[in-house]
Amino acid sequence: MMMTERRKPASRETEWWPVRPRIVMAMCVLALVSVMPAIAQEQTVTLAQCVEQALSAGPDIRISKATLGIAQTQYTAAAAANNLGLNGSLAANRSPATTGYSPYGTALQGVTLDTFQGSLSLSAPFSTAVSLSASHSITEASSPQQITTVSLGANTTVWDGYPGGQALATVQQAALALQGTQSSESSNQKNIIYQVKQAYYTLLGQQRQISILQQTLAQRQEEMKKTQALYDAQSANQIDLKQAQVNQVQAQLDLAKAQDTLEVNREQLSAVAGWPLDKVYAVAETQDLQVPALSVEDAVKTALANREDLRQLQLSLKSGEVSLALKKAQASPAVSLNTGVNVTEDWTASANQFAIKAGVSVQSPIIDPGSIGAEIQQAALQNDKLRIQQDQLAENIATSVKSAVYTLRDLLARVDLAAQSLDLAQSQYDLTRLQFDSGVSSNLDVLTASVALTTAQVNLAAARSAAQLAVLALQNAMGN
Repeated sequence: MMMTERRKPASRETEWWPVRPRIVMAMCVLALVSVMPAIAQEQTVTLAQCVEQALSAGPDIRISKATLGIAQTQYTAAAAANNLGLNGSLAANRSPATTGYSPYGTALQGVTLDTFQGSLSLSAPFSTAVSLSASHSITEASSPQQITTVSLGANTTVWDGYPGGQALATVQQAALALQGTQSSESSNQKNIIYQVKQAYYTLLGQQRQISILQQTLAQRQEEMKKTQALYDAQSANQIDLKQAQVNQVQAQLDLAKAQDTLEVNREQLSAVAGWPLDKVYAVAETQDLQVPALSVEDAVKTALANREDLRQLQLSLKSGEVSLALKKAQASPAVSLNTGVNVTEDWTASANQFAIKAGVSVQSPIIDPGSIGAEIQQAALQNDKLRIQQDQLAENIATSVKSAVYTLRDLLARVDLAAQSLDLAQSQYDLTRLQFDSGVSSNLDVLTASVALTTAQVNLAAARSAAQLAVLALQNAMGN
C-alpha cells in the first residue's frame, strides 16, 4: 500500500512537467552544446590590445586627431602672420617710348625703352614693414640713356594699446586655443580609455559569471539525476523531484540570459574599440584594478589638478583676459613711425636725386559713441561668467569625486559581505549534506542549500564586478 502511494506521483509526473518545458529544456541544452565548440575556438584579446585598437583605429580617436590637426594649422597660420616674412619680385618690360622727357628733361622721341625692376619686402612684428625696390631703364638709341632708381622705406607701429602689439595678442589667443584643443583631446583620449576599460571589465565580469552558471547547470543536472534515482528508490518524494526539475530549468534560463548579455557586452566593447560588431572573441583574465586611496580630501585634490575640463575653463579665462585687453586697446592712441630714402641716378646726364622722408602718425578715438565701452563691458562680463563656471565646476568635481569614493567604499564592503555570505552558504551546504548522509535532513534540504550556495557564488562575482567598475568610475572622476 505504501509503495503504491509513493509511486503514484511518478505516474502523474507528466501532469506537472508538460511537453513545452521539456522542449525548452532540450533546446537550452542543445544551444549550450552547440556553442561550446565555438567558445573553445574564440580568439582571446587582452586589455592592452583593446586600448591600443581604440587609440589607433577607433571612430572617436580619428575624429579627435582631425580636430587637433585643424587647431594646429590655425595656430601655425596665426603665428606666421606675426613672424618675419620676406617677399620678392622681378620684372622686365620692353616698349616703344612716346615723345616725352626723362626725369631730368632729356627728350625721348620714338625710341625703345627697356625697364628692369626688382623689389623686396620684409614684414616683422609690431606691424613693421621694410621695402626695398630698384629699377633700371635703358633707351635703345645711338646714344643710350640709362637711369637707375633705388627706394628704401620702412614703417612700424610703436604703440597700439597692447603690450607687444595687437598682432601678438592674436598669436597668444591662437596658442591658448591650441592648448584648449589639446586639453580637450587629452580628455577625449582618457574618456576613450575609460570606455574601453569599462566595457572590458563588464565583459570580463560576465564571462566569470557564465563560468559559474555553467558549473551551476552541471551541478543541477547531477542533482536531478541523483534525485530521480532517489525517487525511483522511494527515498525521495514528488516534491523533491519537482524541486530538482525547477532548479535545473532555472539554471538553464540563467545561463541562456547570461550568454545573451555576454553577446551585447562584446558588441559594446567592439564599438568603442573600432572592431566589427560581429567579431567573436573572449577577453583575457587580468588583475583586479588597484583600489586608490579612499581619502576624500586627497581624491578631490587629485581631481582638481588632473581634470581636463577644469583646465579648459582656465585656458578660456586666459584667452578672455587677452580679449578684454584688446578691447581696451581700441580706446588707446596708436602711434606709427615711417621713413624712406629715394635715390635716382641718370648715368647719361651724370645727374642724380637724393631724398629722405620721415613721419609720425597718431590715431586716437576722440568721441566714443559707446560701442567701445560696451565691448569692454561685454568682455569683462564674459570673464566674470567664466570665473563663476570655473568655481561651479570645481564644486561639482568635488561632489562627484566624493560620491564616487562613498560608492566604492560601499561596494567594497558589500564584496566582503558577499564573501562572508558565500562562506556561510558553503558551511550550510556542507552541514546539510552531512546531515543528509546521517539521515537527519532530507534531499529537499540539500537542494535548497545548493541553490543558496550557487546564488551566493553569483552574488560575490557580481559584487566584485561592480566594485571594479566603481574603481574605474573613481579614477575617471579624478581625471586619471
